[in-house]
Amino acid sequence: LYHWSANRLLSDSRRCPFQNQKPSAMEIIPPPIVPNDHPPVRFGQVALTEDATVFRHAMNREMMRFFHSLPPSTHTDAVVFCMQHFRTPFFPKFDYFRNYPSPAWSVIHWIGQHFAGRLPPAPEDDRLARTAHAMALFLHPLDDHLNDGQLPATHLHLLLRSQAWLHMHAALERLATRVPEGAALVRGFIDAYYASIGSPTAVPTLEGYSAHFRNQMATGLMVPVLMAKMAAGDAFAAAIETAYQAFGVAWRLLDDLQDMVTDMASGSHSAIYFCLPSAIQKQWDQPSRGDDRARYEAIRSAVKRGGIVDIITVKIRTELTQAASAMDAVQMTGLAEELRCLARPFTEAPDRI
Repeated sequence: LYHWSANRLLSDSRRCPFQNQKPSAMEIIPPPIVPNDHPPVRFGQVALTEDATVFRHAMNREMMRFFHSLPPSTHTDAVVFCMQHFRTPFFPKFDYFRNYPSPAWSVIHWIGQHFAGRLPPAPEDDRLARTAHAMALFLHPLDDHLNDGQLPATHLHLLLRSQAWLHMHAALERLATRVPEGAALVRGFIDAYYASIGSPTAVPTLEGYSAHFRNQMATGLMVPVLMAKMAAGDAFAAAIETAYQAFGVAWRLLDDLQDMVTDMASGSHSAIYFCLPSAIQKQWDQPSRGDDRARYEAIRSAVKRGGIVDIITVKIRTELTQAASAMDAVQMTGLAEELRCLARPFTEAPDRI
């Protein structure tokens, strides 16, 4: 399947300049944005370095290896599923991670550049890190969509979920042996993920919601923290964890702004919900009926009156700028620059959001 695609790098004149190196595309393909009287809210564009682009395609190859590990009769269906459900570009090149904001996966690349004064990771460790992190990033939306009913529990979807988990866990077991107490660290992250996924937000505020999501993204932290400990020890790993969590919260809040209509329809408690007055929250929680226009308009009016879009975009900006500062403090300037590029629409012209 990988040989079906051509080798081409994409460009975009609106990208944030990055280290004066040859860029390649990274972009969110955004769903419809609501409320309708606000222009689209999205991350800024990141122009990747050539090395980061090479790493992204290495991550994409992990996905192709995963598909080839499935029963042969499911190979095509699995790829078509990614193209249809996750809108994965396949031509001119299969590029699953193109639709992820770059720090989601490039964090592993930048950590790999940070083995200053130490032996670089062995090629086997690099491959294990790519495998485990690719599967973690694939599993997060897959689990979410299976759980909330966006995806039916078909044999294919359950196969994808179980096989991805097996691949991730097998790679993590081996990678964790390179770090003292690595196995316990992995178990702790997995436990935090399931504990938070199965429980409501403890503090029903925007800050409480954000803190809860830091645990919900715990499986995405496993590889960055393991690799950071290998690269430069515990303090460096703590900085990576803090910055990656802040980036994850910003990404989740952006997703909530983009998915307001579908979250209202499903009754999902998003960031917008926790910013609403209690009386409007009760309307949000009402079961969907044939004609919900009046209820939707009441919620939209409350969002507008309360300046909730502005409140959430300020929070996005704060999380991203704090993450960039944390990375600058540990000389992870490449990752810091990517984070600043994502934040640019929220910092240069906030009045247009």
